[in-house]
Amino acid sequence: MRINYMMVCLGRDTLSCMCRKYFLLTKVYMILREVTVGRSKDCDIFLDPRCVYASSYHGTIYYDGNTLMFRDTSSNGTMINNVSVRNRAVPIHHGDIIMLAGQYQLNWNQIDAFFPKINQNHAAHSTMLYDKGLIDNARQATPDFKWNWGAFGLYPIWGFFNGCSWGILISILLGWLYPIPNIVFGICGSSWSWHNKKWKSVDEFKDVQSNWSIAGIIFAIIGMLAYVVNIAIFLESL
Repeated sequence: MRINYMMVCLGRDTLSCMCRKYFLLTKVYMILREVTVGRSKDCDIFLDPRCVYASSYHGTIYYDGNTLMFRDTSSNGTMINNVSVRNRAVPIHHGDIIMLAGQYQLNWNQIDAFFPKINQNHAAHSTMLYDKGLIDNARQATPDFKWNWGAFGLYPIWGFFNGCSWGILISILLGWLYPIPNIVFGICGSSWSWHNKKWKSVDEFKDVQSNWSIAGIIFAIIGMLAYVVNIAIFLESL
């Protein structure tokens, strides 16, 4: 009986040791593992090619020994629980809403396939509680209203597509006062557009205005040249 009792004890100890080793190996694996997310076929979590605003290598998910982390490496950023995260790592918890580029939701089933569910109290903890910087970003989720070349050079057309369609009326009634209306739109256009049109994110707003700026600069140069030429012709006719 004593021999059998010793064998049972040894069996229990062996099983317990194996379980501890398995747990440690699993934890080490999770710490070393970095799961890539993006449109590239090389990524562990491969996004639909139609997710055009997501980057090829949009971010990585890894376990730091205490919690899961999401590191954004994209150009359009990520929204986690409606808070902007860009080019940095933040803790994530099971059930968090992770929107890549602010538009494409990352499914937790895809994350769970790589990381066993870690005990987390999502109700008591959220990303914003772990990172005060995220709270500041949430409070200040508005762009800097800088000079807008698109509004300056093309304010009638720009206004139509950017929530300021009354720019067409200004062009008809006050266009002859060039460049005064253009300057006013250049100064105030960004603020007007942000408040008058519904934007999905700050990043989307910046990208759109950046594209308009290129066209605006070109037309502003053309407009100024035409203005100078008209003045020169008028002076010669005197």
